[in-house]
Amino acid sequence: MEETSSNQLKYAMTYGAIIGLVLVVYSVLLYLTDFYFNKTMGFIQYIIIFIGIYLGTKTYRDKALGGYIKYGRALVFGMIISVFVGIIIVFFNFIMMRYIDPGLIDKNMAVIEESLQNNRFIQPDMMDATLESSRKSLTSIWSLPIEIFVFTLIRFVISLITSAFLKKNPTPFA
Repeated sequence: MEETSSNQLKYAMTYGAIIGLVLVVYSVLLYLTDFYFNKTMGFIQYIIIFIGIYLGTKTYRDKALGGYIKYGRALVFGMIISVFVGIIIVFFNFIMMRYIDPGLIDKNMAVIEESLQNNRFIQPDMMDATLESSRKSLTSIWSLPIEIFVFTLIRFVISLITSAFLKKNPTPFA
């Protein structure tokens, strides 16, 4: 099968959009049921991302690459999907906190402050600066590219795992 980078981008954008929209719907449901900051319910987002990247990479491998994909290519493909998911989720969260419910910023800051207080490695004099930096990152439009990068970087581990399951090299004598 002839595979082009535009074909790869099409598959990645499609699955990135699907995963991103599923996560947006899930986030809205969490918000409406007051589970928006529940860590257990937030863990389900990672499961959704794992399943989405797995299915996206598998579909790409089977439909565009004739059933074979090397580990590195699967990893890169998972990362491209993560970028598109990150764009959707980061912009959704920004709109949610900036325009739909600005009170979420204060709730988010309370969660961050609690986690910092429970962290024994952070110095008390550093806590105020860290909290101020966190507040700026939640409300500043300039922080969006950084958040997309961080989102993608964190999903790198998920792509590492899915790539290990999906790699399939062609036999040399086929």
